[in-house]
Amino acid sequence: MAKLPSYAKALLLQGASTTGNFTDGYHFIEEQLQVRHAEDLFRFCKWIDARIGGAASGNIDMLYAAYRNPGDAQLAAQAEGLAQIIKRIKNI
Repeated sequence: MAKLPSYAKALLLQGASTTGNFTDGYHFIEEQLQVRHAEDLFRFCKWIDARIGGAASGNIDMLYAAYRNPGDAQLAAQAEGLAQIIKRIKNI
C-alpha cells in the first residue's frame, strides 16, 4: 500500500480511541479490515505504539508515510518531532 486507505484510517483511529493504543485497537477492529491490508496495518500499529506513542486524524497519513519510507529523513524528523510532543503531553 502506498497510502493508508481511508477506511483503514477510520478503523484504526476508532480502535485506538476505544482501547487506548493502536495495537489493542487493531485487534478490536481487525475483522473489518481487508485481508490484503491486515499484516501491514498490524505492523504499522505496533510501530506507532513503540516509536510514536499515538496518532490522530491530522497526522496519521504522515506517520504512515514515515513508516513506509524509513529512509526519508524529512518524514523521520516529522515523526520524531511528534513523538517528542506526545511524550511531553503524557508526562504532564
